[in-house]
Amino acid sequence: MRENKDFIHFNQQFTNSLIIGTKSSTRRKLFKDAGLIFQYQSPNINEEKILQGNKIVQPQQALHLAREKALHLSRINKNSVIVCFDTTVHINKKTIFKSNTKKECFNILNLLNGKKHTLYTACVIIKNKRTFWSTVEKANITFKNNSKKKLKDYVNLHFNKIVNSVGCYNIESHGRQIIEKIDGSYYAILGVPLVSLYRVLRSIK
Repeated sequence: MRENKDFIHFNQQFTNSLIIGTKSSTRRKLFKDAGLIFQYQSPNINEEKILQGNKIVQPQQALHLAREKALHLSRINKNSVIVCFDTTVHINKKTIFKSNTKKECFNILNLLNGKKHTLYTACVIIKNKRTFWSTVEKANITFKNNSKKKLKDYVNLHFNKIVNSVGCYNIESHGRQIIEKIDGSYYAILGVPLVSLYRVLRSIK
């Protein structure tokens, strides 16, 4: 009953045309837990390739990628409202991209180990390739000075979950074992600026 009760607070016509562009199980679970019922599609774009050659400052990279995902889905879903996200991780001047193997995951965690890195999560709402709303939220995460064995054990135990996460860790589960401190938006780390997005969706008449 809770899901249906929350759902009717939104404009019905709007939500019927709404597509959430994400394949992230974490993002989908967040919406479900918040009582939000949406349809989903996965925007399959090559994020690293899109950023190559573009001199985009770090705080804007996530926004650029979220917009590219939304534009991609908007082209194939005319008259639909598209909501897309992107999360980027940065340490110093380096942008971290997703990994494919255990070795790559370990190398990223080892790079972040004992240091502070910055995470940005962006959200874009587009209809017919026109931006309706966008935002970027930031968090700083500091890793403990973990032993290499601990990092390898973490990768081996949780690889199937972390391989799809930028930075190769999940803050909502066992990732807290290797993290010392978080400053900033918790929902940014989870990949959804949930509070501000919820407010925008509620405001649409």
